[in-house]
Amino acid sequence: MNTKFRVCASIIATGVLLGSLGLNGQVIDASPSKPSVSASHNVAKKNEVTLKWNGKALSQKGVLLHGVTYVPATVLRDAAGLPLKYDSKNRTYTLNAGYHQLSAVVYDSKEIGLSVNGLYAGEPGGQIINGRLYLPFKTVSEYLGIQGQWSPSSKTLSLTKQQADLTIKSETLRKTILGVEAVVNYPVVSGLGNEEAQSQINSVLKKHAEGVIARAEESIKELPPGEDSFPYAFEGNFVVHYNKDGLLSVTAHEYSYLGGAHGMTFKNSFTFSLKDGKQLKLGDFIDLKGKKKKLDNRVLSELKKGGGYLGGFQGVPGDAEFYLKDNAVVLYFQLYEYTAYAYGFPEFELKLKEWK
Repeated sequence: MNTKFRVCASIIATGVLLGSLGLNGQVIDASPSKPSVSASHNVAKKNEVTLKWNGKALSQKGVLLHGVTYVPATVLRDAAGLPLKYDSKNRTYTLNAGYHQLSAVVYDSKEIGLSVNGLYAGEPGGQIINGRLYLPFKTVSEYLGIQGQWSPSSKTLSLTKQQADLTIKSETLRKTILGVEAVVNYPVVSGLGNEEAQSQINSVLKKHAEGVIARAEESIKELPPGEDSFPYAFEGNFVVHYNKDGLLSVTAHEYSYLGGAHGMTFKNSFTFSLKDGKQLKLGDFIDLKGKKKKLDNRVLSELKKGGGYLGGFQGVPGDAEFYLKDNAVVLYFQLYEYTAYAYGFPEFELKLKEWK
């Protein structure tokens, strides 16, 4: 990852949105109604991908670039019915999908940072092509509830809405403490046949949200009055990574700014069995006994290779933070735990077929 983008990633990961500042001073109008010529890229016909929605071919095309399939944000607006807005002041697109809100910040023509509910969505970022915003299908699939079937022979991506196992809504806890407002959004599940399991899941998620408010209250009482130009901030939100096959995987993240050079973000993930409401651990998905040494060696190697390694890694603990995605778990560590802040949250995708 180049230094410039690493900084972008870190900024997004910690909840600070630069928006209109721009990282190279170039001003871009990314409005759908006024596409920027400077932000356009010529895409050859051979890079086009045919898109279908519920089996019906769409007039808009996707794009295949460097092995990544991108779909126009306007397809998600027009076909999937997801509201799409553009904030010209902060040069930010917002794609609202129920409890998930995807933001695309146009830093310049080649750097469009993506976040979901304020949490950095990883690479690749978005693309501005011929004045339109394109999103990597990987991100669309993971966070916006859209499934896709790829046909390599015809270069066609068939899109449908993903059928979730249960309904999720966002609730908010809000408390003003000595003039500082702490706000936490957290998920509430419904529609689960087992009411006891549903209640157990909701209890865990709400208790975590209440803990964020409690930690904010403790911190605020120990702080001097905040400056108007850089007020204190305490915010919490969440993303749902997986909601099918009898499993639910959620990451809650909390951001705080207590003064100084930057704020701080923490992440905690919760993966549940919908059958009984039991909270699952990493060892429920991968072999932490027979393959522990192999896992430790891989993680240490990648920590060192990725840059910013601070030392101190003693192996992957049984209660390690992780979240679930299609056919894989993603193990991660906190900011500063093993790497410098600018390198974000170290993540390690573990394919289930390899690590079971």
